[in-house]
Amino acid sequence: MTNTKQIKLLDRYYNIAKILLTLTPFLYIMYLSMGASKIGSSIPQIIQTNPGNMVMFLVSMINPFIAYLLIFMHRKLDNGDISYSVVNLVVLIVAEIMLENAFYAILLGFILSKTLKIYNVSFRECFKSKFNKSFLGTISGGIVVLFLAGICLFATLRIGM
Repeated sequence: MTNTKQIKLLDRYYNIAKILLTLTPFLYIMYLSMGASKIGSSIPQIIQTNPGNMVMFLVSMINPFIAYLLIFMHRKLDNGDISYSVVNLVVLIVAEIMLENAFYAILLGFILSKTLKIYNVSFRECFKSKFNKSFLGTISGGIVVLFLAGICLFATLRIGM
């Protein structure tokens, strides 16, 4: 397969991930709606009665922001800044693990492995090129996601889900 075909396939993976991440809150609301209709209740009542539902709702609301960050990573990748995309993908994978979203962690890991393979770069090269004075600026969006994921992880551990 030629490199341009591989890049187009990688673009498709990025787009699929962005769509799935964006749809997550809507899918969770549908799930809550079905659960509420089973017991003759409303979504706010379901969320109020079980704090686990509230945490899961917050987790699902973080995913569209991750999709938004993927848009920036995809643009940087198209502009030739592969290191930016790789470093931020690693940060987002850590965040998804903290959020206990195995599916999205695996999906982002798959995209990361394809990115590394297609552009023939390594983690070490990418982190070396970005680990300078502007490293926190490079991962600034990821820091916000990590902060929110930390809050959700703390709440999850606190309520014992």
